[in-house]
Amino acid sequence: MAPSTNPNPADSSAKQSLEAGLAALKQQDYPTAIALLESVTQTAANQPSGIRAQMGLVAAYKATGNVKEAIVLCSSLAKSPNSQVKTWADRALKELTPPRPPKPPENKPKSAETPPETGFVAFDAATKSPKKSLGGDRPTVDKKTGFLPLESAVEPGNAKSQPISPPPPPPTGPTSEPENSSETAPDTAEISGENSSGSPTDIPGFASPNTYQLTWREAGRVAKSPRPLKPLKLLEFRVQAVASAIALFFLGRFVLQFLLTNTNSLLVQLYIFTRLPIFAPIQLFYRDPTPFVQMVFGLLLASSPWLIDALLKLFCGIETLRGSVLSKHSKEASRVLRSYCTKQNMPVPMLKLLPLNVPVAFSYGCLPRFARIAVSRGLLEQLTDEEIATIFARELGHISHWDFAPMSLALLVIQIPYLIYWQVAHWQERLCDLMTIEFLRSAVKFVAAAISATSYGIYKLFRCPMLWLSRRRVYFSDRTAAEITGNPNGLTRALAKIAIGIADNIEQQKQTSFFLESFDLLLPVGVGQAVSLGSAALHAPLEQILLWDVSNRERNWLTLNRAHPLLGERLKLLALYAQFWQLETELDLANAGVQEQPRKGKLSLFKSILEFKDSKLFLQGAPFFGIPMSLAIVGVLWLIGWIFSRTSIWQLDWLWGDRSILWGCLPIGFSIGTLMRINYFFPDITPRETASPSLPEILSNPESLPLDAEPVRLEGQLLGRSGMNNWLGQDLILQTATGLVRLHHVSRFGYIGSLWPFLFKETTRPSDLIGTSVVATGWLRRGATVAIDLESLRSQGGRVSDSGHPIWSAILAFAAAFWGAYIIIQGPR
Repeated sequence: MAPSTNPNPADSSAKQSLEAGLAALKQQDYPTAIALLESVTQTAANQPSGIRAQMGLVAAYKATGNVKEAIVLCSSLAKSPNSQVKTWADRALKELTPPRPPKPPENKPKSAETPPETGFVAFDAATKSPKKSLGGDRPTVDKKTGFLPLESAVEPGNAKSQPISPPPPPPTGPTSEPENSSETAPDTAEISGENSSGSPTDIPGFASPNTYQLTWREAGRVAKSPRPLKPLKLLEFRVQAVASAIALFFLGRFVLQFLLTNTNSLLVQLYIFTRLPIFAPIQLFYRDPTPFVQMVFGLLLASSPWLIDALLKLFCGIETLRGSVLSKHSKEASRVLRSYCTKQNMPVPMLKLLPLNVPVAFSYGCLPRFARIAVSRGLLEQLTDEEIATIFARELGHISHWDFAPMSLALLVIQIPYLIYWQVAHWQERLCDLMTIEFLRSAVKFVAAAISATSYGIYKLFRCPMLWLSRRRVYFSDRTAAEITGNPNGLTRALAKIAIGIADNIEQQKQTSFFLESFDLLLPVGVGQAVSLGSAALHAPLEQILLWDVSNRERNWLTLNRAHPLLGERLKLLALYAQFWQLETELDLANAGVQEQPRKGKLSLFKSILEFKDSKLFLQGAPFFGIPMSLAIVGVLWLIGWIFSRTSIWQLDWLWGDRSILWGCLPIGFSIGTLMRINYFFPDITPRETASPSLPEILSNPESLPLDAEPVRLEGQLLGRSGMNNWLGQDLILQTATGLVRLHHVSRFGYIGSLWPFLFKETTRPSDLIGTSVVATGWLRRGATVAIDLESLRSQGGRVSDSGHPIWSAILAFAAAFWGAYIIIQGPR
């Protein structure tokens, strides 16, 4: 495979230049230091190494008298979401910009001078203290929530207090740094500059995963009723919720009809081959399934509260949450429930308690009078009084917005294939333990693997129509909770603690529980995000690991296949609400984000297309952008056919209006896009170019995309479910020293090799290595979540499980091309 541009040599060079530049700065070799550090800032401007280089440049510029450049760099660093960097920049700015001496008074009478007898100086009425402007830039409307801060004057006495930065990690002493240590986790470096005081200018590095300690500011809340925000457009939101449910209905009908039709086709083939009556096709399967699907959806929606109760009782042991128990943990939550339901003229939802240690909460039901709010024991024990109240307020928002009803229906629909996947794998193991005949055991495994894998695929497919609604409703409920409680900072802490608790639960259980995966649509924080963010939050500041969520320009495109919006984006909105109510923010995210580029003027459509074609996003989505591009090819071919149909050249007039060209070019466009991307997506992996970054380092790069595909080699313990439930690699997680990372595996022989490896003499699945120490080598993907596309997984015992992602990407591309060509050759039917 042809190698592609790889960022790793540049990263290694930047690290060497950074260390050399800082060393030259310590030795007061300022010209060399400036040259080296400027090269680092050009190649890694937004990365931790680039930020440290900018700090070193400030000291070098100051020592050489270039104060203007030092002030420009400090002003840029003062906007950093990292609290340590921001504090350092603010302190350096004060040193670089000393207060100006007061101007001598103009036309002052001599009597104003200080008499030696009394020392009295009369006040000058014309000299007034300058007024501080508290306005700032005009706020803009948030596209997702419609949030628009009201323009109001801020009294000087109510000005927002200065953010309190978390304490820096304790110094580790003058021990020498290991050779392979990362530049994002150094000890505090002291670099002397030639200043008047002679004191060293300390350049803090990012918090070391080994020394960082998570702390909370415990930022305040609104004392009285908060000022109202702009009203939400609930009518449009509810129409879109109904549309999502209708889309789910049609998808369910299509899948059911597809399964029934193909089941009968298989039975017909078996009947022809065996002539056994048992294989005769089932006549009921030939009927239109629409009335049956309508009846099932109606029954599921009407009985959703009791069906979900039964599911949770059967698998989790759910019980009623008494008011006295809730008041013991959060009196404010009890008060919020009563006051809000009275204000909205709706009954108080029934409260349920899940005897689980993982902190979760969700609401379900068909009508507000039958609504339930379920919380886990872990949430009541791990969150504070006011944080619990904000979570209950979120669920009240779901109920009052009526999005809980279609989501409850969707949950029950996706539970059908998920329970089949789970239970078939479970009972297959029990049956095989009872069987002594090897042939029967193999036959049961063969059939069970096919049913389980197909059911899991349908479960993933059924989630798709509800993804948009699932993301949208989260923004609305977060905002409603902030308004109900006046405590956006409390909700910030609650969501972060839930993410940390989910990651901790996965580490303790050594797998993702079936409950977390199957109820993911209803949870406050997505399990996929919580795996990495929640585990990394114990090793680095939240502002640092959430930088991608608020800064990456393509992040909205990369969340289209996710059930939850980016956690960093949600916490940024909560920080904006806190600023609107003149509160100190829990996290410094309100001003974090993409710096707006200067407008280039209005571009023509053609120039805009050319500019987009050269972007990373185009290559990232090339297989999918290839489909609409193929429609342009179809249009050209139809135009050629139309032109020839108007002339005497009849040999090509068949192109005009030929639908087989239309349907055939769609998979061909997908194939071309896949082949365009494949070399960028899977660069060659060599030991020299393979990195071993920590999870905070991975999360801290705001510019990375899945297309960047950094070759990595990480060590840790492999977590996940064992047995058939994980034969397709549904739950593979690498537990490293700094957090959890998802792994993606595809057998070299495809799904057949994963389900039935004995057919190809491939004996090692990744699930066979669960619980062991492994070395994972592959391509790092940083999108809405962090994952590694595996090349190989090697245990300490020498067992190896190879993956075939590049191979199957190429096979998929060529198969799509052949399929499209076949459709065109067959012609219209």
